[in-house]
Amino acid sequence: MALIKDTQGRKENETPSAYERLFGNRQLGMLLSKVHATAIREGNELERILASRLKKTEGISIDQINKEKRIFKNVKRGHTIKIDCVIEKDNKIHLIEIKDGDTFDTKKVAGEVESLIMVKDFLKKKEPNKEIILHFCSFNATSHEQIERGAKGLLGECKAMTGRELCELLGLDFNEIVEQRKENQKENLEYFVSELKKISEITKKFK
Repeated sequence: MALIKDTQGRKENETPSAYERLFGNRQLGMLLSKVHATAIREGNELERILASRLKKTEGISIDQINKEKRIFKNVKRGHTIKIDCVIEKDNKIHLIEIKDGDTFDTKKVAGEVESLIMVKDFLKKKEPNKEIILHFCSFNATSHEQIERGAKGLLGECKAMTGRELCELLGLDFNEIVEQRKENQKENLEYFVSELKKISEITKKFK
């Protein structure tokens, strides 16, 4: 798990964050911006963690493993599209968008789904005999319904996929991945509390 203390939040010379405007406290705003940035980092590191646990990589492209297999050049009008994960198995090609959470920015979802569809149409011309399946994975979601609600009905032909289902397709143990990602929770909590204690406006509330 990513550490808050190692994450760069909003810089001192930058304009106030939404958190600072919300609470009216510079120190708290800076701290919460670090928390927010760490949560984003954690999502970005998910693919790296999955890749690091793979025992067999044939037919799998994720993070730095077989990276060229998930980068599609000249898909449309010279555009290059990168897919989070591509798995070729049993005469099927799985194109997978991977998310950590279960609530999504609707504009991003629409763009990501469009990219998956464009790559599918591109591959159909090259691989006419293979079935191409689109997946929208929310790693921590427990059901397809939860993912579909979070995507506000924008998945279209993309199939909702849980993290457990993704791990099964990758040949990984979902529970082991979840436990690995908990490793730094205690350190993050201790750092967050220690930084809160440095904010006089907060400590005064408990005297």
